[in-house]
Amino acid sequence: MIFLLLLSIFLPSASSSIPVDPPVSFSFSSFNPKSCSDGSLICMGAVTPSYGYLSLTSDPSPESPDQLPLKKVGRVLYSQPVTAWPAMISTTFTIRISPYPNTTDSADGMTFVFATDTSPPTENSAGGNLGLSNGVSQLAVELDTYKNDYWSDPDANHMGIDIANLTSNPAKSLDSSGIDLKSGRPIQVHIYYDGWTKILYVYVAYAGNPLQKLIERPILLSETIPSSVYVGFTASTGPDFSESHQVLDWTFTTFPLPSSSLEEQNLAMPI
Repeated sequence: MIFLLLLSIFLPSASSSIPVDPPVSFSFSSFNPKSCSDGSLICMGAVTPSYGYLSLTSDPSPESPDQLPLKKVGRVLYSQPVTAWPAMISTTFTIRISPYPNTTDSADGMTFVFATDTSPPTENSAGGNLGLSNGVSQLAVELDTYKNDYWSDPDANHMGIDIANLTSNPAKSLDSSGIDLKSGRPIQVHIYYDGWTKILYVYVAYAGNPLQKLIERPILLSETIPSSVYVGFTASTGPDFSESHQVLDWTFTTFPLPSSSLEEQNLAMPI
């Protein structure tokens, strides 16, 4: 509703300019065992559809519950490309990250990603890479559950913005918000990009609670990723620790803007 209200504010500006493409919107209120085979999603690596969720990294086998799924990588993308810029973007999803019973720690986390193509995840994207490849054109919002010093992680409970490399800028701990990413509770995330001011916002809360703004960062998407991208999720487990990463629901909307929105005077100053 907030996103639609914002669009109504900007519509007069857009309508008085060169015509733009229509908005693209999709919604998954839940998932089922056919979610990876009905053509709407591209599921790669360890992704497994189930009743009520997508499992991004393999769950332990009931026959061998003590054999943890280590060094697993999953990647799921919406099957059609979407406009990243010039555009207003809004996406909301609910995830659940859970440690396995009788384990001393868990790892590594997951991301929401704007990917340049539908390439499958590489083997070296496991562990602290969260299913991402380092040094490629991409934009990701990470939900990181393990402290990797080589990525300058603040702690084992943070979110961040990754551009090209996996050192988040910024990286924000969730400890002060009272949210534990690997609590096993459903967590809702809302990501909003304002194509006029070039600011990316990230909000988070336990499902059913009011969203809290965690990140606000100016980003020129036109200098970061292609104008047409694939959107979705990645996740990984580590060489020593594991955990489950589930996507419970997902909605996404992109509202293309006129090319005038790319002008630099529209860029907000860094905060």
